Amino acid sequence: MAGTRENILVSETVRDQFLQGMAALDQPNSGIFGRDIAAFLRNNNLPLDIVGIDQELSIYDLFVFWHVLAMSIPLSVGNAAHSGPIFLPWHRMYLIRLEQNLQQVLGDPDFGLPYWDWAADGELSVADQWRTDLWSRDYIGEARGAVRSGPIADMRVRLVQDARTGRLVSTTPRPIQRAAGLDPRVRTLPTEAQVDTALTQPTYDQSPWNQSVISHRNVLEGWVQGPQLHNRVHVWIGGDMGPGTSPNDPAFFLNHCNVDRIWEMWMDRNGRDYQPGRNRGPQGHRIDSTMVSIIGQALSPEQVLDPSIWYTYDHQLVA
Repeated sequence: MAGTRENILVSETVRDQFLQGMAALDQPNSGIFGRDIAAFLRNNNLPLDIVGIDQELSIYDLFVFWHVLAMSIPLSVGNAAHSGPIFLPWHRMYLIRLEQNLQQVLGDPDFGLPYWDWAADGELSVADQWRTDLWSRDYIGEARGAVRSGPIADMRVRLVQDARTGRLVSTTPRPIQRAAGLDPRVRTLPTEAQVDTALTQPTYDQSPWNQSVISHRNVLEGWVQGPQLHNRVHVWIGGDMGPGTSPNDPAFFLNHCNVDRIWEMWMDRNGRDYQPGRNRGPQGHRIDSTMVSIIGQALSPEQVLDPSIWYTYDHQLVA
């Protein structure tokens, strides 16, 4: 069924459902162990391996694994989830699958993922940006250090990525870590003016389809004069939001839901337009390319351009 995605700082009901659902998905009761992930990677000749302790994983951990896996599959431009046209539709499919899992554990087929309008917070002073309600015990916990308060304080990081080798590591469970606003490269969140820049791009994407192009997708992903927008939020939060295992932090989904909302705003203005089309542009990024999925049916960009069968947003910008 189609849910409504709302601002987490506006709807306490959606906030509470989101946090309850995330904690429930993080229970290590999937029946899948580290050894099963290793066998899956090996049997499918995938360019990723896993080391570390053999422990039972959660459904939430499988979403973390899925993100790292897509990042590890190189394409002629970027990888199977980033740095090319596929960035927005792949993450839309990914969010839909998480939303469906949350609907199941909550017993609410109308639940919609909340978003965090980080550009609104980007208009605050530097000192206030990491002290909003979002980073309190009523919401997602501490902005800096270990998350030890609030509904997701008991969530545990079990999969991390080795920065040197790129390997996935099954590690002793630990709390989520953050370092909001402490990276010297990024002291502030994106601004509303930067969102407007993404919205006024006339083209979804164009050749050479990579991190250098000026397009809606690439401005929103954050490579242009980066890190900006999506990329900037990852760097600003830091900690577990930095590596390929960034979905370990539920803030990942609040960020990407807002990114998806901005893309939906852009389509309200420009139509449900996607480039590259069929038989042109980089393989894996075309409108009919099958996107990498390990949870649920694999979809193409064309299949997710209109998400109304799954969800709508509480408000959208119409030209």
